[in-house]
Amino acid sequence: MTDFEMRDAAFTSGLAGWGGAVAGYVGGPNAYHTWSPADWAYFVASKQPKLPIWVGGFNGESEGWACLSALRHLGVPLGKAVALDLETRRDIAYVTAFAAVLQWGGAGYRVWPYGSASTVFGNPQLTGYWVADYAGVGPFMYDHTGVRATQYASGPQYDSSLVKDWELANLWK
Repeated sequence: MTDFEMRDAAFTSGLAGWGGAVAGYVGGPNAYHTWSPADWAYFVASKQPKLPIWVGGFNGESEGWACLSALRHLGVPLGKAVALDLETRRDIAYVTAFAAVLQWGGAGYRVWPYGSASTVFGNPQLTGYWVADYAGVGPFMYDHTGVRATQYASGPQYDSSLVKDWELANLWK
């Protein structure tokens, strides 16, 4: 098997016609645009692999509960991956508290801290990193322990990532 492509976008219209894996926003105090349940429903019906994204704020525990509630409301199965968008932030206490809630009660959601290659590795690895690196040679996988996905290009409608092939089973379908 080979690594696979994923696109993420603030608005689902940016992903029109794309049949591969998608990533979208389930909330967070700094989320530019949270996808509605109807937005997610299209990708659920088409059975495309999905990665929910939570855009981190500053209270890991309470945001973890809010994220857990959003995931349950959308029907995301237990044990699937969710990205924690930190951009350029390093915050070990926040990431640890957020992830603890998503592991609570056997939920076992797999949390991938997401951010710039210059900062993301300063956060706990948890179940893997989603690293942003626009080296201009995409698609490629960033060479670092724990990297599960690499966002290699940004665009006006969507950003593009490469995800390790064996992580397909950990995305929501």
